[in-house]
Amino acid sequence: MFARVVVLSPVQRVEEEPAFDYTVPDDLADRVQVGSLVTVPFGPRPLYGIVVGLPERPAVPETRELIAVVDPEPVLTPVQIELARWMSGETLAPLHECLQLMLPPGVVGITDSMLEVVGEVPPGARLGPVERRLLALLQRRGPLRGGQLDRAFRGQDWRSAAERLVRRGFLRRTPVLTPPRAHPHMVLRVRLVPTADREAALKGLRSPVYETILSLLRAEGRPMEVDWVYAHTGCSRYHLDKLEERGLIVLEAEEVWRDPLEGKVFLPTRPLPLTPDQQAAWTALQSAIHDRRSAVFLLHGVTGSGKTELYLQAVAEVLDQGRKAIVLVPEISLTPQMVSRFAARFPDRVTVVHSQLTDGQRYDVWRRARAGLVDVVIGPRSALFTPLSPLGLIVLDEEHDPSYKQDSRPAYHARAVALHLARLTDATVILGSATPSLESYLRAQRGEFHLLTLGRRILGHARRLADLQAVYHVPHTRYRALREGPPQARYLPLPSVQIVDMRAELKAGNRSIFSRALARALDEALQRGEQAILFLNRRGRATFVLCRDCGFVSRCPRCDVPLTLHGRPATLVCHYCGHREPPPAECPRCGGSRIRHFGLGTEGVEAAVRERWPEARLLRWDWDTARSAEAHWTILQRFSSGQADVLVGTQMIAKGLDLPLVTVVGVISADTALNLPDFRSAERTFQLLEQVAGRAGRGLRGGRVVIQTYHPDHYAIQAVERHDYEGFARKELAFRRSLDYPPYVRMARLLYRHRDPRRAEVAARDLAEDLRAALRREGLPTTDLIGPAPAFFARLRGYYRWHILIRHADPPAFLRSVGVPPGWRVDVDPVSVL
Repeated sequence: MFARVVVLSPVQRVEEEPAFDYTVPDDLADRVQVGSLVTVPFGPRPLYGIVVGLPERPAVPETRELIAVVDPEPVLTPVQIELARWMSGETLAPLHECLQLMLPPGVVGITDSMLEVVGEVPPGARLGPVERRLLALLQRRGPLRGGQLDRAFRGQDWRSAAERLVRRGFLRRTPVLTPPRAHPHMVLRVRLVPTADREAALKGLRSPVYETILSLLRAEGRPMEVDWVYAHTGCSRYHLDKLEERGLIVLEAEEVWRDPLEGKVFLPTRPLPLTPDQQAAWTALQSAIHDRRSAVFLLHGVTGSGKTELYLQAVAEVLDQGRKAIVLVPEISLTPQMVSRFAARFPDRVTVVHSQLTDGQRYDVWRRARAGLVDVVIGPRSALFTPLSPLGLIVLDEEHDPSYKQDSRPAYHARAVALHLARLTDATVILGSATPSLESYLRAQRGEFHLLTLGRRILGHARRLADLQAVYHVPHTRYRALREGPPQARYLPLPSVQIVDMRAELKAGNRSIFSRALARALDEALQRGEQAILFLNRRGRATFVLCRDCGFVSRCPRCDVPLTLHGRPATLVCHYCGHREPPPAECPRCGGSRIRHFGLGTEGVEAAVRERWPEARLLRWDWDTARSAEAHWTILQRFSSGQADVLVGTQMIAKGLDLPLVTVVGVISADTALNLPDFRSAERTFQLLEQVAGRAGRGLRGGRVVIQTYHPDHYAIQAVERHDYEGFARKELAFRRSLDYPPYVRMARLLYRHRDPRRAEVAARDLAEDLRAALRREGLPTTDLIGPAPAFFARLRGYYRWHILIRHADPPAFLRSVGVPPGWRVDVDPVSVL
């Protein structure tokens, strides 16, 4: 028997797939399957690998024996292996990296090295200080692994010292594999033996604690965790061991799932009656799900139009068929609200996956899914790789969001992966958004996707609205009954949008960050006890610090960007590498004292609100205040329950949140992304502003939106004023077609980084020349290559960055034919070219 294995380590690419054939020993033959995690010999070292095939004959004349099977069950399904192959081909990432994406942390151990001293080191040997410390540590403690040495030499380059000592023959390095760190969580429980002769067994045990333990267990009536027994009785493990020796109790180790939703309560809900628009969309969705065919639906619904209810009913339909569903949200901040809705509709059948769970929680969610104990998984893009089978539905909420694209290698887009996964599993895909990506919209116009439209806000039912009116003492609402559809359903027009020209505000003498219209709207909302949202997509107090005498700007020493002023006490922070330094009291260039802070971030907006409306209760929601899923949940709960009047935030507040008490949304500056050198800047601006505007008017009194801008005539901002997605899409698509830009042609971005600016430039120019030659060989214009040029962020984290853009019908195939040298980052179909 033979196994074809992809080793989970960088190797030179061979043929189409870097897989190697091994002989399976007879004692492992019944345990090796496609998808098994194994260890294999590879050159002089052992490596972890995934079995991707069981060929009848090996591809090479001589094979080595597979060493061991790490997990008794396959860690990947055949569908996941096929999906990884496709991802590798599309992203030009090594196959092993695509396979590892689908495994939770800790399932695969680490390839490491063991270092030990060899013989005697001559007393007169010339050694550096790190070399001396390393030798002394190994002589004192014996052989150590690289991970142990990392902890002993924090912040020091011990590896270079070790390499020199190995070359000189003072150290020996042996490759080793660390075992996987992911393990089931075991809890020790105490069980009473009811048939035991208690009186006889307790003879000779004088401490009253023994009787206390037995009385507690009898009163509880079921096994108890030892920690609870310790807490209630004051006993120790010694006492429990004595009772077990005498047959009065049994100590049992029991596995406990680490459930990320443990302790959370969700009140069950029932399906809502559908409006005519929803029913028309549901008929199409239900037909595709019933036929068990792979179909893609673009659900274009304005904010509050009832897209989530269609997701819920689609999931219910799939579950009734015995199939399972994945629901994707673009960011962790959206996960709590989506989880609460799905868990309320499908009790005990929903779980969540995201990067801020503990490794143990992610491992247990993965094992429960593999065992078929989970029906619905909710999370950001990584949730796509949960091993649900059979899969019947994939939902991408806010499908336009750039967060669905992974920045690091493999640079995959969750939408593209979801579409291919659906083709492999005959699953239905729903792409939902109030502002669909132009890629999806054009494919729907061409008939590749089924376009479903929800044009009206359905924000309540009569009974619930009456209850809310009583709670909040609102005598009248702007909700209207539908002429057709459920008699209880109520709808509300989209909020009015007012565009404020900040140039006119300056001419009128208003130098505040709040226009007169926005200040009036906030005054009125606060007087009526209503809530408001203020949006600015920049963090910090000030965006840069300037010397007004010589023009010096405090910049990050490792990145080509100004430092942002944060917090009190004030600190200058780089948003790209995390560098921090105190703000200068005087100019480091000219010694001047006229240091001023310019620009505005969310902290600055927060301070301005406190100064202008000191009585307002205020919350801020940005990366600085919400770095964990729990923090997102806390802020959302506090604001939605009315514990704050004004919420200041970045793009986190723009994404699909349902905040029914908000009547005013103010956009402090609509121009932050509008003039960036990225062909998607207008699309990003329209999507962000329309999504922010959608947070207003979902309550009993309706709402209004005030957008402040220095570009009131830009077509993206004018389209937001009219809530006119179709008009914006027509204009933007015409612009893209005239320039031959996506979505009319595919594009790839190649990025090179080096600490030496000259070497970065030379590498970029050399590859650009090779790409131009390849375009000429294919008879394509060399204008399909843009660049090379320094990236918009020309230096980040100490690396100089050059990039190249290439337009081609099939960028992955073209780049494979050319051969991209090592060191280049390839991003096929990039969502940003900055």
